[in-house]
Amino acid sequence: MKVGTCVFTVLMSAIVAHAQNLDWTIGPFTRPATGNPVIAPNAQSQFADPLSHAPVHWEALHTFNPAAIVRDRKVYVLYRAEDNSGTMAIGMHTSRLGIAESADGIHFTRRATPVFYPAEDDQKGREWPGGAEDPRIVELEDGTYVLTYTQWNRTTYSVGIATSKDLEHWNKKGPAFLAAAGGKYADLKYKSAGIVTRVDAEKARLIAARIDGKYWMYWGEGVIRLASSNDAIHWTPVENAKGDPVELLKPRAGHFDSSFPETGPPPVLTDKGIVVLYNGKNAPAGGDPSMGPNAYAAGEALFDAKDPQHLITQTDQPVLKPELPYEKTGQYAAGTTFAEGLVFFHGKWFLYYGCADSLVAVAVAPGPQPPTDVSRGFYLHPEDRVVFYGDSITEQNYYNQWVQLYTVTRFPKMRVHFYNAGVGGDRVNGGWAGPIDQRLPRDVFVDNPTVITIMLGMNDGGYQPTTPEIDSTYRTGYEHILDSIKKNAPDARITLLGPSPFDDVTAPSTFPGGYNAVMQHFADVDRQLAQEHGATFVNLNPATVAAIEKAQALDPRLAKLLLPDRVHPDPPAHWVMTEALLKGWNAPALVTSVSIDAGGARVSASENTSVDALQHAGDTFTWTQNDNGLPLPLLKENATTAMLLDITDIQKALNQEPLIVTDLAPGQYALRIDDRDIGRFSAEELAAGINLADYNTPMRSQAQVVSWDVRDLVEAHYIHSRMRIQNADTGAEAGGADRLQAFEDSMEDKIYAEAAPVPHHFELKPAGAPAAPSGH
Repeated sequence: MKVGTCVFTVLMSAIVAHAQNLDWTIGPFTRPATGNPVIAPNAQSQFADPLSHAPVHWEALHTFNPAAIVRDRKVYVLYRAEDNSGTMAIGMHTSRLGIAESADGIHFTRRATPVFYPAEDDQKGREWPGGAEDPRIVELEDGTYVLTYTQWNRTTYSVGIATSKDLEHWNKKGPAFLAAAGGKYADLKYKSAGIVTRVDAEKARLIAARIDGKYWMYWGEGVIRLASSNDAIHWTPVENAKGDPVELLKPRAGHFDSSFPETGPPPVLTDKGIVVLYNGKNAPAGGDPSMGPNAYAAGEALFDAKDPQHLITQTDQPVLKPELPYEKTGQYAAGTTFAEGLVFFHGKWFLYYGCADSLVAVAVAPGPQPPTDVSRGFYLHPEDRVVFYGDSITEQNYYNQWVQLYTVTRFPKMRVHFYNAGVGGDRVNGGWAGPIDQRLPRDVFVDNPTVITIMLGMNDGGYQPTTPEIDSTYRTGYEHILDSIKKNAPDARITLLGPSPFDDVTAPSTFPGGYNAVMQHFADVDRQLAQEHGATFVNLNPATVAAIEKAQALDPRLAKLLLPDRVHPDPPAHWVMTEALLKGWNAPALVTSVSIDAGGARVSASENTSVDALQHAGDTFTWTQNDNGLPLPLLKENATTAMLLDITDIQKALNQEPLIVTDLAPGQYALRIDDRDIGRFSAEELAAGINLADYNTPMRSQAQVVSWDVRDLVEAHYIHSRMRIQNADTGAEAGGADRLQAFEDSMEDKIYAEAAPVPHHFELKPAGAPAAPSGH
C-alpha cells in the first residue's frame, strides 16, 4: 500500500470515528489514578480441595476475568483464580472463583478461600479438572443471584448456571441449554453469557430485566448469539428460520473484533436500547492497526429493546483496550482488557476486566442522571452518601437529622445515606478531635461521600471583631479543606453553608457591629470560595436571624429560646436552618396533590400519587390513594412546632399535601382516612383545597414513626464516630466486620421499610351521614 493511501485510510477512520453517534454508549471509561490492578495472585492462599483431597494454592498463578455485583452498598467481585497445578499453558490449571468486597469499588478485601469450585456434585464431570471459569452475575427481582460461568473439564465446555442468596453458598443448575429444544443443544460447546439487566431507580443498582415477560441472554465466542428464559435458569437459544441459533455480532475486518467478538459483562437495558459490552479479538492480519495481533479490547453494541436480536449500531473503535504494562504482561502477552463485570455504584459505572489473563483491574465512567420521577429535581440522588462536616452546631445532630427525615419521607423509594462529622470546637484547621488532615480522612473520606456539606466559622472568629489575620487563617484553612476534598473525594458535590448566627437580636452586642456581623462576613467568604471551587452555597444565617426577629416581635421570652446561649440553636432554629438548606437544594414542597371533580365523579388531577377506585353514592365519595411520599410530621398541637409554624413558612415551602374537591353541594363534609376522622370542612374550603399536612392523618403518623427511627440512627452514628475518634474497637480493627456499621445499616433498612408507601382509604361524606360500607 502506498504511504499516501495509508495516511488517507487512517484519516478517514478518524473522521468516521469522530462522526459516529455514540450518545447511546456507556462511558467514556477512565482508569482510576491509583488502585489498579485491584486483585492480583496470592501464592500464600490455601484451600482444602474436596476432589484432590489435598491443600492447594488456589490463586497462586493468576487472578482475572471477574464478575461484579452490588450488595449491601458494597461491590462484590467474583474472580477467576488459577492454581499452580497442571502444565504451564492457558486453560491447563484448575480455576475456582474467589470473592472480594469493596466499599469504594477500587480497594478490595478478599476471602481466604474460594466460594465456587469443582466439587463432589452432579457437575463434577463437566468441571474437573479444568474448573469454573469466566463468571458473569446478575441479581433477580427477589434478590436471588444468578451466575453464568464456563464449565471446563479440559475436553469440552459449556455455560453453567448457578444460584445463590448470599454469594457464598451456591446451587449449581447445570448447563444453560441442557434441556432446550428437546436436548438439541446438550452437546454444544459454548461459553461467555451475559443476562440483560436494567438500572433499578429505587435500589440504584443493576437488576435482571424482563422484556416482554422474559429474561434475555447474549452469549457466545466467535459469534455472539441470543437466548431467552422464563426463570433465568433454563435457557433456549433464539433460532433463525433454518433452526440455527441467530448470529448477531460477527467478526469485522479492519476492526478490533476482526478475529471474533465474545460476550462481555451483563448487558444493560437503557432508554436507547440494550447496550451490549463485548470483547473483540484483533486479527493478526487485516485487523485494527492501532492494536497488536490477537489483543483483546472491549467494544459496545446497541440492540433494539423491543427486538433484542435487532442490531442498531456498534462502536467502530474499542472503548477500552490494552495500553498499560499490567494489561500487556502476563500469561496472555498479546494483551487483554477482557470486560466481564459491570456495576452501577455510587452513581457511576464500574467496569471490571481481566488483564492479560493474569490480573483484575477496573475502569470507571459517569453514570446516567437519575430519573426525574425519582429525584424530582432535588439536589440529592439515589445512593448518595452525604456527610455533614462542621463544629458543635453540626454535632448537635438536628439540622442534618431533619434533612435526612425530609429525604426519607419525601423520597421513600430513593435511598440516600447520611453521616454526621460535626465536632464541637472545630475550626477550619481542626480542633480537639485532631488536626484537619486527621479529621477529614477519619471522619469524612472513610464514608466515601458523594455529597459533603461544610459549616464552620463560629469558633474561627474568636468571638471578637475580625482582623486580617483571622480572615487569612479562615480563608487559607477553608481552601485547604476544599483542596483535600478534591484530591481524596474528587467526585463529591460540595455545599458550603454560610454559618448559623450568633444571637445579636435578643441580647445586646458584645462589641460594635456584633459578632453576627463576623458570621455574615464569613458567609461572604464562603460564597466566594464556593464560586471559585465550583461548589454550591447556601446561607443559613439570614433566615435564622429573620426567624429570631419575628419571634422577638411575637414574644421576647420565646425568642431567647431559639439560641439560648446565643451560639447553639435549639430544635426550632435548626428547623429554620433545615428549611434554608433544603430550599437551596431545590427540595420540592409537594408531598402529594389530588383534585377530584365531584360533579363528574372523576379524578381531575393527581401528582406524586395514584388514585384508584373512586366511587360515589349520592354526595359520599370514596377512593384509595397510593402516595409516593409522606409529609413532614409537623403538627401545631405541639407547642414547639406551633412556634416554628408562626415564625416560618415551612409548611408552604416544604410540606404541601393539597386535597381539592370541586363541585360539591353546599354544606359541611366529614373527611375520614382509613379508620381516622380528619376533620369537617365546608364545600367552599374543599374547593379551595385543604393541606392534609396540617392534620393528624395516618400518613403523618407513619412519618412520625420514621422520624423516631431517623433520630435513633443519627444517635447510633454519633456513638460510632466518637469511637473512631477515640480509637475504640468497633470490630473492624482486626480485619473483621465493623459491627457498629452493620448495626447502622440494619437501622437504615428499618427506616426505609417504615417509610414504604402504603395505600390509604379516603371517605368524604356530608357531615352527619352514615359511614360508607367498608371495601369501597
